[in-house]
Amino acid sequence: MLGRMRACVASLLLLMSACDGDPAPVDAGGTDAGVAADAGPPDAGTDAGPEPGAICDELGLSVRAFDATADGAAFQTVAGDFTVRTLDGPWTLSERWSGCESYVFVLHDPGPTGTALYETFPDELFTEGPRNVHYFFGTFEDDAEAARALAEDMRAKVEEGFDFHELGEADRAFWRSRMHYLAEPIREADGSVGALTREDRRVTNAFAITRQQVFDPVGSLSVVASGGFTPRLPMVRFAAPYYDYLHDLDARLGAEEATVISLLDAETIAARTVDRTVTLPDAAAMAAFDALEIDVELTCHLDPAGCSEWDRIAHVDLCEDAACETRRELVRWITPYSRPGRRRWAMDASPLLGLLRGGGERTFRIVFGPSWEEETEREVSVRLRLRDTGATESATGAELAFRGGTFDADYNAGRAPFRFTPPSGTSRVELVVVVSGHGMEADNCAEWCNHVHTFAIGGAEHVVEFPGEAGAPLGCADLAGQGVPPGQWGNWAPRRAGWCPGWPVPVHRFDLTDSVTVGAENELSYRGSYMGGEPRGGMVDLSAYVVTYE
Repeated sequence: MLGRMRACVASLLLLMSACDGDPAPVDAGGTDAGVAADAGPPDAGTDAGPEPGAICDELGLSVRAFDATADGAAFQTVAGDFTVRTLDGPWTLSERWSGCESYVFVLHDPGPTGTALYETFPDELFTEGPRNVHYFFGTFEDDAEAARALAEDMRAKVEEGFDFHELGEADRAFWRSRMHYLAEPIREADGSVGALTREDRRVTNAFAITRQQVFDPVGSLSVVASGGFTPRLPMVRFAAPYYDYLHDLDARLGAEEATVISLLDAETIAARTVDRTVTLPDAAAMAAFDALEIDVELTCHLDPAGCSEWDRIAHVDLCEDAACETRRELVRWITPYSRPGRRRWAMDASPLLGLLRGGGERTFRIVFGPSWEEETEREVSVRLRLRDTGATESATGAELAFRGGTFDADYNAGRAPFRFTPPSGTSRVELVVVVSGHGMEADNCAEWCNHVHTFAIGGAEHVVEFPGEAGAPLGCADLAGQGVPPGQWGNWAPRRAGWCPGWPVPVHRFDLTDSVTVGAENELSYRGSYMGGEPRGGMVDLSAYVVTYE
């Protein structure tokens, strides 16, 4: 038990070190850039466990039927059936499919990464992770005796963890039914899992079958601290929440009625910038919509080196002129670090519907990162989703008030107030701000510091800031259930100032109505600051709009 206590303390220090003294964790990708228990549980001789669908009822999750016709054995294909031989007997996917769980494999390999991974403790899987998931612990070792020894050692660690955390008998029984220890080398498994690991060189120390029965490369299981990349088995707990997110988003968008206009439709794109001209409904039809989402879906089918994006700024803009020299940013996201597989986000741009009310032919620019970076081939869909939700009011106008820039001592110099006149009939006025900080030139700003953005109007102030966010060691990993892709091959887990790698940049909205006079000129001021004074480094990407509603 002393060994486990020391390991837990070491694990805690590893996470704390990311913010000790210097608030910036090691950024390996740039910015815009133990003790075995004496015995395991009794071997029941079978890995049947409870009824598969019980967990779905317990958690109130929807059920997806098992596709018995599928025979996929590659990433992004629908997984075929498989059987693995575990310490508790055979386990077959089709027999144990619940319809609401993910199936995550964690693999040892003889190299330093796999060895270091299996030397960590898996406790957070059952103390902090989701319940609708099965974990399979296996190895690339070819020797069956070595495979069984590793499985027995891992089961001992899990059982010791149950004791260390004083889990009750019900929780122990629950997690024993979801922890599976492979008594054979993974490549000898029957069915799709064996075929995948024998044939696909992209398999590393983890992979999964999602709630949608699709193979996904879980990716890297390392965190970054002062010593660099360190494999940690508990990092695999962030995979299942991401698969829940994708399942729920696909289900919602598939069920909603919407007018969909495709800018890109499952096209293979390598370029960093793409312009597309489409025809929107006419003005009369556009007037009926009160909601706009921009649905961005990308899949990289290559290995991590081929999926070469880093944490770069990406966005969809509306072109205001034929040459697209004047643009209005509609949504922004940050690309993930070299993450194979699929990601999807539906980003709300409803406040900017006023820019599109005229309908007709419009041109949009889609930017996936800086033009100078290596091109990444990926399958991309970008869709405008227009809906009438029955809201009592909708956005009718949007004016760009402020942009950001180099976050130094001159950031606020010469920045004039924005003057605007809400037209007669305006029911509400809103300030809409998209802001993210990048770079580490001074004070680890503006990526890892808490910079403050103050907007003032009519004696009222509205502030965007990031206290407690920038540098939080697992701040982005904890958002996997909201769309941050786990397992990125870079320093993806810590939270930044206003953003996460592989996630839409949040939109901040403030109601200005009580501070505004409709039909008269109003004045809005803006100032960026750091620790109460002028900025000292980095770059702030900011778009601030004044939006009117009727």
